[in-house]
Amino acid sequence: MAQTPPDAELTVPQNAQNPVLIIVMGPASCGKSTVGQDVAASLSIPFIDGDSLHPSSNIEKMSHGIPLTDDDRLPWLALIRSTGERVCKEEYEKCDGKFKSVKEGGLGRAGVVIACSALRKWYRDILRGEVEANPPPVGDLPPSHPTATEELQVQHAATSSLQTLFVYCQGTAELLQSRIAARKGHFMGSQMLASQLATLEDPSGEKDVAAVNIDGSREKVGENAVKGVRALLGLA
Repeated sequence: MAQTPPDAELTVPQNAQNPVLIIVMGPASCGKSTVGQDVAASLSIPFIDGDSLHPSSNIEKMSHGIPLTDDDRLPWLALIRSTGERVCKEEYEKCDGKFKSVKEGGLGRAGVVIACSALRKWYRDILRGEVEANPPPVGDLPPSHPTATEELQVQHAATSSLQTLFVYCQGTAELLQSRIAARKGHFMGSQMLASQLATLEDPSGEKDVAAVNIDGSREKVGENAVKGVRALLGLA
């Protein structure tokens, strides 16, 4: 008799369709949180701001103005992935696997949207599960997150069942600059945006990425993002 894989309890049942993690990504001021919320609402799945999943050690560093290194980001990105899978598992159990159907505009399976800048390909490969990475240990989990908890076993890496897609919020440097200047003040905004654009490795052409032009109304951008997700899943 075949044994159940030890990590099976971390995800949806094996006979269910693979859960989907949708990362809405891009540099500062691209509107990834707004787009992410709109995509989640349209598809009737949860939304999480990836910044809320930083381990306690990262929060401590940032509170003292200490820049994060890639070593700091590694467990955070792994935690985004493991938390996304646990959210999908929770949603599956809540509705007993009966999700909003594709014909009704849903995914027909468990899914979650998480906003995360994901500027470098290496970061995206961690989120895809293609780079081995472990979430932070129990003592370093976010201090007050409803899902990133020891009880939901987010300290264990996500399984290979989790499928990752990306929605890249794409805009010109001029458009991004005008947005960040209006929101945060021109001088510091310019510095932050320039740094992020220098770091950005354009994901266009990578697998499972839908690029969405952000130069449009909120409604139109959200609509195009949903179309991109559905096309990646073969639902268009």
